[in-house]
Amino acid sequence: MTIANPWFFLLLIPFGLLYLFWRERKFIGYSSLYLARESKGFKKIIGYVLKPVFFGAVFFLIVAITHPQTRYYEEETILHGREIILSVDTSFSMTGTAIETIKKIVGDFIKKRPHDLLGVTIFGTDAALIVMPTMETQLLEKSLERVQASQVGYQTAIGEGLFTSISALFEEEMGKMFTIKDLRNSINKEYLAEYAISFIKEMEKRNVLKNKLIILFTDGIYNIGISPTRPLRLLKRMGIKAYVVAVKASDVTGVDPEIAAQHIEELKEAVESTGGKYFHAENFDEVAKFYREIDRIEKDKIVVESITKKKDLFIYPTFVSLFFLFISIFIENFWIRIP
Repeated sequence: MTIANPWFFLLLIPFGLLYLFWRERKFIGYSSLYLARESKGFKKIIGYVLKPVFFGAVFFLIVAITHPQTRYYEEETILHGREIILSVDTSFSMTGTAIETIKKIVGDFIKKRPHDLLGVTIFGTDAALIVMPTMETQLLEKSLERVQASQVGYQTAIGEGLFTSISALFEEEMGKMFTIKDLRNSINKEYLAEYAISFIKEMEKRNVLKNKLIILFTDGIYNIGISPTRPLRLLKRMGIKAYVVAVKASDVTGVDPEIAAQHIEELKEAVESTGGKYFHAENFDEVAKFYREIDRIEKDKIVVESITKKKDLFIYPTFVSLFFLFISIFIENFWIRIP
């Protein structure tokens, strides 16, 4: 327990002196009906407790105004939902119809997910986190409105977009133990390096891998950055699903058609290896399937807010003080009238 206003305990000094004076009868008392006649028996005994009861009321009142509190404790706001990162391709090939199609699908998706934590990343030549996972629908919609083609470069780094999305999902859990740079280096190999394996084991130990997923909105053709198969391999090992909503490119991709087809197939296979699926945005039925697929994913407990605070305890000495005060009033004004 802690005391918010300990200096009020100084009031106990004059209070203590007053109590001592009262015990030795060295003070001028106030008028009382008890002086009118002497009580006998049990009534006389009750008369002796009047002033101790009154002083008890004052004592507990002083304790109350010192504002006693508990030590800090955590209070969490918990909902059941999913934690989802929406990763949007903003490369040059998304100019025009493609980016507008993506924004419409993402906007509809946000409206349908009031109880899910949603975050937004974008990628072109580079990748950037736009909104950390949140339930603030208005913030997500306004951020989506500002997303434009070529916002972070003209080329398409799908792998960087995926890795930035993974970082967004686990930024809080990384702390000082892991760094984004070292984790990126550890997955950008032909195999998952020891650093990445340690990261996975630590996240498993903390039980933070449930009900997280990443959804890519892209044409599926990458031409810069790490291969998307590498962050997808990390997601597979972590048991996190990735989905792709494929949009037909509006402009040139700068990639040979045969290589582009190969990249799309590689991405599709890697996504399906995580347990996710590859959908085509130009097909309305495919988009409807996509929504249903996400709805089927089991929800889990999400800590929306964790607040550290203290609990006030002054109410308890206040009640005790009032109780003693009422007892003293009852004795002084009613008890003596009982024959």
